[in-house]
Amino acid sequence: MNFTFNYKWFFSVGFAIAIQVLFLRDIAIANVAFCFIYTWFLVKAPMHTNPLLLLLGAMSVGWLIDIFYNTHGMHAFACVLVAWLRPVYFRILTPANGYDERSSISLAEMKWLWFFPYLFLVLMSHHLLLFTLEAGDWTLIGYSVLKALSSTLLGMAVFGILEFFNRPE
Repeated sequence: MNFTFNYKWFFSVGFAIAIQVLFLRDIAIANVAFCFIYTWFLVKAPMHTNPLLLLLGAMSVGWLIDIFYNTHGMHAFACVLVAWLRPVYFRILTPANGYDERSSISLAEMKWLWFFPYLFLVLMSHHLLLFTLEAGDWTLIGYSVLKALSSTLLGMAVFGILEFFNRPE
């Protein structure tokens, strides 16, 4: 991994955090679908990223979002859980011939049959934990699942559009 890649990566993560905090914070569809674009870095982090660096990055990004959302660690906890579960998702979705060492996580390289189930697992686990923690009561689990599912579907649509415009020439 060269310095240019790191520079682009950190810039794009910072840009996603800024978009989330400045524009997407107060936007909801029917008060059940929320777009958490900052989770994009968890989805797109290179497959062979050092797990400790990924956990620290997830904690840092989640903590920054928590500061602006005043959510007391809920986003950080959800991000760290997803970073911890990523290797499990990779094992579940391993293709028959395995992963290429140079594989990047993208729709163009992994194709939709791998990419969208992976995206669903990552986003659903993040959103389900986040909304369950936010509810704070098991009597609201149905509403939490509704919010998690609708936010996951919205996130999949947004990230699918981002992948479409980010494909290689």
